[in-house]
Amino acid sequence: MHLHYRRFVLRLYKRFRHPRKLKQSRLHKWFALHFLDKTVWKPTRHSFAGGLAIGLFVNMLIIPGQMPLAALLAALFRVNIPIAIVACWISNPVTMPPIAWWEIEFGNWLCHTLHLGNPPPLDWKDLKRILDEATGFWNFFAQLKPWAASLYIGGSVAGVVLGFAAYAVAFVLWDLLLTLTHRRVKDDDDENDSGPDNSDSGQSGRRS
Repeated sequence: MHLHYRRFVLRLYKRFRHPRKLKQSRLHKWFALHFLDKTVWKPTRHSFAGGLAIGLFVNMLIIPGQMPLAALLAALFRVNIPIAIVACWISNPVTMPPIAWWEIEFGNWLCHTLHLGNPPPLDWKDLKRILDEATGFWNFFAQLKPWAASLYIGGSVAGVVLGFAAYAVAFVLWDLLLTLTHRRVKDDDDENDSGPDNSDSGQSGRRS
């Protein structure tokens, strides 16, 4: 199954990267340039850290379509697309209400501090009531309209800070991750190499 999938991906990659295809339209050329570049799929120190940073930034933006936006930004900035998409999964139906409430509180504080307005406060009980009364995803956002400025100001600032912090941590810990991965692979190889030797020694002992 894995071999067939790999062959399918390689055929698709070669097809879209074919010079004849690239000359058909500018959109096709742009898509191949950004989404079919090996840099955005093969993790490196920079691409992994950058993908994590972009994914966490988009994760703090409480908007629909987070994963497509994260994939688009990762492709534009030439960082790892899968890591950016996975980082968006932190925001889900369970974690979204507390994240939204914290961002509104943080956004209210920024608005008052920077004199950007006087948004109304939002109590946690009121947010739970809005969530219970909401008939759907869009209705929930419609009821948060009085706090929309605080939500996106707080989320954008928090996303930028979290993104830079995540990039720095991932960039520094990349060597540690590679060391642990290499050690695990090396240990597995040692176990595999020692297996046949032990069996041969046991067989030779029984023969003697």
